[in-house]
Amino acid sequence: MHFHKYPYAANFEFVSPVSPGRPIKTRKGIYELSVRAAANDVYHLRVSGKDLWSTNDSQAGLTFPKSKKGFAGMDTQLDFEEDGAFKLKHSSGKTLLESLPGRFFGQSGTASIFELVHEKDDHFYGMGAKWTGLEHSGKTTKFWNTDVWADFNRASFVDGKPDPDPVYVSIPYLIINRGGTWLGLLLDNPHATFINTGSKASIAGQLEVFTTEAIAAQSGPKRFAGVFHLGAEQGQPNLYVLYGPTLPELTRKLQVLIGTTPRPPAWALGYHQCRWGYQSDKDLLWLDGEFRKHGIPVDGLWLDIDYMEGYRVFTFGKKNFRDPAKAIARVNKLGRKVVPIIDPGVKHEEGYPVYERGKAAGGYCLNPQGGEYVGLVWPGETVFPDYSTPAGRAWWASEVADFGRLGIFGAWLDMNDPATGAVDNQDMLFDRGRKSHSTYHNQYALGMAQATREGFLAAHPEERPFLLCRSGYIGSNRHTAVWTGDNFSNYHHLKNSIATTLNLALSGIPFNGPDAGGFGGDTTPELMRDWFKAGFLFPVLRNHSITGSRQQEPWAFDNATLKVLKRFIQLRYRFRPYLYNLFIEHERTGEAILRPLFYDFSETPEAPLALVDDQFLVGASVLQAPFVVENQTSRRVVLPAGIKWFDLSSGAWLDDGQTLEVTARLNVTPIYIRDGSILPLARLKPEDHMFSGAKVDFHIFLADDGKASARYVFDDGKSFAYESGHFSEVEIIAERTGASLAISTTLLHDVFGPGDFTFSTLPGIRKVTINGKPAEAIPAQGIPLGTKDLRCWR
Repeated sequence: MHFHKYPYAANFEFVSPVSPGRPIKTRKGIYELSVRAAANDVYHLRVSGKDLWSTNDSQAGLTFPKSKKGFAGMDTQLDFEEDGAFKLKHSSGKTLLESLPGRFFGQSGTASIFELVHEKDDHFYGMGAKWTGLEHSGKTTKFWNTDVWADFNRASFVDGKPDPDPVYVSIPYLIINRGGTWLGLLLDNPHATFINTGSKASIAGQLEVFTTEAIAAQSGPKRFAGVFHLGAEQGQPNLYVLYGPTLPELTRKLQVLIGTTPRPPAWALGYHQCRWGYQSDKDLLWLDGEFRKHGIPVDGLWLDIDYMEGYRVFTFGKKNFRDPAKAIARVNKLGRKVVPIIDPGVKHEEGYPVYERGKAAGGYCLNPQGGEYVGLVWPGETVFPDYSTPAGRAWWASEVADFGRLGIFGAWLDMNDPATGAVDNQDMLFDRGRKSHSTYHNQYALGMAQATREGFLAAHPEERPFLLCRSGYIGSNRHTAVWTGDNFSNYHHLKNSIATTLNLALSGIPFNGPDAGGFGGDTTPELMRDWFKAGFLFPVLRNHSITGSRQQEPWAFDNATLKVLKRFIQLRYRFRPYLYNLFIEHERTGEAILRPLFYDFSETPEAPLALVDDQFLVGASVLQAPFVVENQTSRRVVLPAGIKWFDLSSGAWLDDGQTLEVTARLNVTPIYIRDGSILPLARLKPEDHMFSGAKVDFHIFLADDGKASARYVFDDGKSFAYESGHFSEVEIIAERTGASLAISTTLLHDVFGPGDFTFSTLPGIRKVTINGKPAEAIPAQGIPLGTKDLRCWR
C-alpha cells in the first residue's frame, strides 16, 4: 500500500451527462446512478453496475432517513444539468455545491472519483483522525488504517517531521464551510479512499504542475479557486451529501445517519491509569493503595499485554494471577474497574483452547491458498478472527462473554488496524477467503468492536460496557470509544491532540481522546502539568505510557506536579455530571461534546475563529484555552463574540469579541464560562470517585439581570434501565434581578426523586430564593473551580 500516492484525476474518464435513470456509459462498462433524498436535506448518491460496483461492502450500518420524492418542503434541491454539471441549490436559488460541466463523476478501472468546485473562501474540516491539523485546505490524504509505529519513519511519529498520514482511523468525511454555510460529504466505502482539498500538484515536490481541471475552474466565476476530489481505489461509489446549514445541524444530521454514541457508564468518564508494564494483581492493588494514599480519585486500572500467559488472548499469566476471578473481584469491591487489553491476534498453536474453538467455528481469515492467514504479533505466529462473517463475530463474542464473566466490564482493543508485523496483510482474506483484504481492512476494528460489545452484553446484560479502540471506521462510535493512538511525550503531540480530537468529534466519534502525558518516550513534569490542564475534560482521560519509559503516575513527579495533576483529576470528577449530561444529549440528538469555537459562534473581524486550533469548547458552556507550547509564558485567547465570559481564574466577567493576553500560572489553566450557563457539578469529597447523579451542586452564571435555564438528567449511571424510562429529569430556571436570584426547579420526569441539589452563585448575589422560599447560605461544596469561591445555597 502506497500511503502517499493517489489516483490522479487525469487518468479518470469523466462521464457526461450524469443523471438518475440515464445509463452512465464509459469505455469499461455501463453503470447506473441512483439518488435518494431525505426531508432533512441529506442525499445518497450510488453508482452501480452489473460487473463492477454491484454491491457495497460496507458494514457501517448507516440509517438513511425516510426517503422523499421530489423536493417540496426541503431547503435544497439536487440537480444534474444537461452540460453534465452537478448542482446542489438552495430554495432561494443560490448554488451551494457544484461541479464543472461534464466533470462530476469519473472512472479509472476499479477506481471512482467525484469532483467538485473549490471556492476561494472554503474551509475544510473533519476527515476523522488526522494528525495534520484542524483545517484541511490544500491537502491530499488517503484513508487506510495503519499501525503508525510499524508503518512510518520514527521521525514522523515522534516529532511530526512530517506527521504520519494516514493513521489509525478511516472516516472519509469532509466538512465544508462555504461563507458560513456548512456542507458535509461522506464516502461510505471501506476500501482505500482519498480526498484532495485543492492541493497543488508537483513533480518531486519541486516543480508545480497546473492541472487541466484547475485551469478550467479558475477560468470560471471569480469565486472559483480550483477543484477538490473524493474517491476510492476500489468499491462501490457511495456518496452522502449533507446540508447544514449550520455546523451543529450538520453534525446532528451526520450522527442520525451513522448512529449516535450510546450512553456510557459513568465510570468510563472518570480517570484511568494505564502503563505497559502493569501485569499482576499486585500491580492493581499497589495502584489502588497509592491513589488512596494521595487522595486522587480513579475509576479504571488497566492491564497491558504482560498480564497474559505468553501473550495469548483471553488468558491470565499463572504467576501473575493465580486466581483471576478472585483478584478481579477484590479490585471491584474496592470500587475500581479492571480494564485489560484484548488484541485480535490469536496464537497459532494447536491445543490452545481459544485457537481450537476459533478453528472449529471457521472463525479465522484465510490466505490465498485457503489456509489460515498467519501474521506476526506479540504471541509470535498468530491467526486473525474474521469479523466480516456472522460466524466469526459470534465465536469472538462468546470468548469475550466468558472473559467478562470473570468480573470484567470493559476492555481496550488494540492492534486492530489490523497489525500483522512484518507480514504483508494483503494476503489476509475475508468472508472465508472470498473477499479481498481491502474490502474489510478499514472496518476490521469496527467488526472487532461490535463483536466485543456483544460479548460483554452477553456476560453482563444489565451493565453498559466501556470499550476503547485504537482503529475504526464509520459507525465505530456505536460500539466503542477511540483513543488517538500511540503518541509521544512532547509538546507537538499535546498541541496536535486538540485538533485531532475535535475533527474526530465532528466526524461522528465524540467519545475519544489521546494518551495523556504521551505514550512513547520520557515525559517531563512541565509536560505532564500542561497535558492534564489541557485535557482534563476530554471525553477520555487515560494516563498511559510505554514500558521502559519513566513512570507517569501522578505521584511519580515532584510535589508541585503532583498537586497540579491531583487538582485537575479532582476537577474532572467535579465536572463529571456535566460531561455525563453532554453524552446524554448526544445520544438523544447527536449534539457534539468537544467542539471548535466556530461550532457555536460565528467569526467576526475582532474574533476570527476558523483557524483557532489551541482552544475548544466542552459543550456549549465551557471554553478552554490551555498552554500547549513548551516554555510558553503567555498566550493569546480569543473570546467569541455575542456573549460575556466568566474567567474562573480571576473571578471577573469579560466582554465578548476580544483577544486577551494571558499569563501562565502553575495551578491554573484558562477556563471561561459562558454567560447564562447552569453547570451541574458533583457534590463530593475531592478524593471520592463514586458517581451519584442525584447529588449535584448547580453553578449559576448570570452576568446581568436576566434568565438562565437548563435541564439535568440523572440515572443509576450504569444500567440500561434509562431506556425504559428509569431516570429523573429536572428543569432549572434562574432569574437575576440586581443582587437577587430566584431559582425554580421543576421535576419533568421522576424515577429517582427530585434530587439532592445545592446552588452556587457568583459573589455579587446576596439574596436567593428557591421555589419561592428564602435559601440558606451554606459552606461551599467540593473542590473550588477557581481562585474565588462561589457562595453556596440550599
